[in-house]
Formats: sequence, C-alpha cells, structure tokens
Amino acid sequence: MEAILNFDLSIFEFFQTTLRNGVLDVILKVITTLGDDGIFFIILGLVMLCFKKTRKAGLVALGALLVMTILNNEIIKPIMERPRPYNLTRLADATADVLAYTNGEKSLDWVGFFGKIDWSIDRFPGLAEKWNAGYAFPEIVERMKPTSLSFPSGHTSSAFTFAMAITLVLKNKGAAIASFIFAFLMGISRIYVGVHYPTDVIVGAVVGILYAVIGYFIFAKLYDVVYPKIENAIANRKAKKKA
Repeated sequence: MEAILNFDLSIFEFFQTTLRNGVLDVILKVITTLGDDGIFFIILGLVMLCFKKTRKAGLVALGALLVMTILNNEIIKPIMERPRPYNLTRLADATADVLAYTNGEKSLDWVGFFGKIDWSIDRFPGLAEKWNAGYAFPEIVERMKPTSLSFPSGHTSSAFTFAMAITLVLKNKGAAIASFIFAFLMGISRIYVGVHYPTDVIVGAVVGILYAVIGYFIFAKLYDVVYPKIENAIANRKAKKKA
C-alpha cells in the first residue's frame, strides 16, 4: 500500500511542479466536466442511433456504458471503498467522521476509510508527512469536490468504455484515434484537478476497455439478431400499405 501511495504522490507532484498552468486549468476542467455522470457519452451514443451507419456502434456503446455503470459504480467502488485523495490531507477530521458514523451520528459515502481495505496513510508517518506537507491540492478541487468513492475513476472508465466500444464496431482508425485521445485526456484531467489518484485512472482505463469488450459481445449479438427482424417488419408494413 505504501508503494502505491508513493507512486500516486510522485505523479501528483509532477503535475503540480511541471504541468499545472492557467491554460490547462481551463482546458482540462472543461474536459473533466464533460464526463460528469457520463451524459456526454450517452448523448453521443443516442445521436449515433439516429444514423444507420453508426446505429450498431451507438447501441453497443450505450450497452457497454450500462455494463460499466453496474460493475464499476455499484460493485467495484463499494468493494474497494477508497476515499478521494483530498481526504488524505484531513486525517484528523476523517477519523472524527468515521467515529461519528459508527456511532450512528453521521452518514458517509466513503465509509471504508478504515474499512475492508485500509487506504489510509496514518500507518506510514513519513508518507503521511509527505502527503500533508509536500503536496498542495489545486484550488480547482475545492470548487468541484465529488463526494463519491474514488477507485476506479468513473469518468475515465466511461471514456475508455465508449472509445473501445465504437472502435470494435466501426473499425474506423480516425474515430478510434480521436476517441482514445479524448479518453486519455479525460483520465489526465481527473488527476490534474485532484479528484482521483493516478492509480484510480490507470485501473479505470483498463476496466473501461474490459467493459466495452463485455458490452460488445452482449449487445453486438443482440443487434445482429433483433435489428434485421425490425427492418423486415418495417419493410413488410410498407409493402402492405402500397398494396
């Protein structure tokens, strides 16, 4: 665990000392906001359903996003119970919150701070000092703090799920490259604004691709079976009207 947290901190420090600037603040905040609740990807999928050439890709993408929502948000996150990175800089308050929760005085959406997997840094005094004194979260995080659990990154998972899903169906190099570049930037944005650990994002990308593969095998087959029947039914109805 200490090695994972050290890795996360080193990436955060690189972003802070090398990448962070006013221009990227604006660009990456816009990108990260586009991933909120997966609305952007859902809208793209619905638009794709409107055109015959992209209809199958749209269905598979939406189906894969459904798989992602169920597995990522409803199963993996509650099991892993990892708090957001900015909670690591408030250990005293976090401890008080957990005690209040156990006494039935307060509800938390990150109960696992001292739960099944101990993600806390209080067990590593040297590391705790580095996190608390050596890294300052950007001001942007104060304005957009999510209250949900952290691992893996849902924004990143959504972006990579969508990118892989349309790549599997469309087999269009341009669309694949553009969608994966956007997914990569989505992951970077989550680290940049300080709402996810780098390891959240890395795992989010990997499982996002897996969600897309699962969605492809389910919904591509469903499309191939159901859609021809729908087209035939429509064609028969039109033929009857003409007759």
